[in-house]
Amino acid sequence: MTATDHDTAITAATTQLLVWLRSFEALQEDIDFRLAVAAQARLRAASADLLPGLSATLAALAPPAELKSAHRQLLAVVDYWTLAVRRFLAGSGQNFGQAFIDSRRALCEGLFLAYALRKHYPVLQSYWLSDDAIVDVATLDVRVPGIEVPLGAQQLPATDAHAPYALYVPESYTPARAWPLIVGLHGAYGHGHEYLWTWLRAARSRGYLVLAPKASQSTWSILNPAVDIGSIRAMLDEVGARYTLDPRRVYVSGLSDGGTFAYLLGLSCPSLFAGVAPIAGVLHPVADALLRQKQGIELPLFVVHGARDWIFDARAARSNCALLEKLGYAITYTELPDWGHAYTNSINERLVLPWFESLVAESPS
Repeated sequence: MTATDHDTAITAATTQLLVWLRSFEALQEDIDFRLAVAAQARLRAASADLLPGLSATLAALAPPAELKSAHRQLLAVVDYWTLAVRRFLAGSGQNFGQAFIDSRRALCEGLFLAYALRKHYPVLQSYWLSDDAIVDVATLDVRVPGIEVPLGAQQLPATDAHAPYALYVPESYTPARAWPLIVGLHGAYGHGHEYLWTWLRAARSRGYLVLAPKASQSTWSILNPAVDIGSIRAMLDEVGARYTLDPRRVYVSGLSDGGTFAYLLGLSCPSLFAGVAPIAGVLHPVADALLRQKQGIELPLFVVHGARDWIFDARAARSNCALLEKLGYAITYTELPDWGHAYTNSINERLVLPWFESLVAESPS
């Protein structure tokens, strides 16, 4: 096989892989666990034998010496995503929730590997850039000379002060300027290293760091907020000691239980954040004491909820927002008529990040 034949085959294979990845992402953005059988049928129709076929095609290629390591890693990506499909399809009844979690974990393991391959396989590069990207693509992955800190997608271990967390730092990072940061809080039974991917494309395209914490338990310490608040504050201190952050542009958002905890975190620590965006979450009664004190009264809040939410009814979100508005909080509510309770990649890109950026435009100079 000539170099040209190899490049043609790789381009075709990675193009198919990208189509599958976007399709699987879309499925996760509108999944309804009550309709698991329909979701599985949709995945079968989209995938069929695509991933095993791609694996066989790639395994038959003979890459040039300089790409052998990357080629092995690409095969591992396809293996992880094949496992993600298998686990998704294996769930049934009450077991589907765990099957979905296992599938998501395999997907994200593959995403970490695939992200590291974007320079070798340009087709994959487009997955991590939004249509409205403002970054200079030509210099996006060019490390500034003299930068010694870790860049890109990272997983950081737990310490005595905090739980584990994932972090994204733009590859073009330089301490010469202050950078905005988004704290993204996963839902129940989630993990920072998988929720990070709902934010990475938007953050990479617009030049943000993303801190994606892991809850200290299977979900956030909603009944005892101080536990996870202390953990997240320690993470912020650690990241702030290593990277140059803009304290006026630190934001927090979260999904489901992460949205509920985003309320508690923001209202408890309003001086840390410029805006809070709970998604598919509700305001827990634990927040009553904070609300009675009007704590965080000047903190902008942006609530996004699905009219078809099958876990937290949209009526509860509307009631929460009405209460907050009555108390004098600066709140904006957006209800999505066709969305339920699922992952947030496009919501973060289309709604939440633009809202964060609008706060900068509205703030006094």
